[in-house]
Amino acid sequence: MSPQDVNNLSADTEPLDMADPGLPGETMVLQETRLINEVSLVLAEKRTALSVMRTGLAILVLPLSVTGALIGVSRYYDPMKVVYLLAPVLTVNVCLTVFGLFLIYRSWKRTRALEKINMGLKERNPNLRELSRLIEGGYENDLRG
Repeated sequence: MSPQDVNNLSADTEPLDMADPGLPGETMVLQETRLINEVSLVLAEKRTALSVMRTGLAILVLPLSVTGALIGVSRYYDPMKVVYLLAPVLTVNVCLTVFGLFLIYRSWKRTRALEKINMGLKERNPNLRELSRLIEGGYENDLRG
């Protein structure tokens, strides 16, 4: 097809008027694009919250492993003679544990809030709801088979 054919084709066809009366001046395509962008943003935020949770879990495990190692080698030292070394280590362990728990809790709350936003977007758009149902159904079928 030559470029002239493409120009003739576009000149002969009428533009589709898909304007939604609920939103003046905004076409259905723009509405769908905006909705997809909103869902994409929410999912990106959710991925970020889950990565913060993963970081919190890693920070939470670090003091446990350090404490386990100290207990494992405790027969080689007298805790009363090295209390000046153990006290700062245990203090840092407690601080890391609290910080890890804080990150986990914060990301858990954020993930739940983002899931509510995502559910609201699904309720607003039947196409998105249907797509979500098909995707979730596909995963269920994969798990069964």
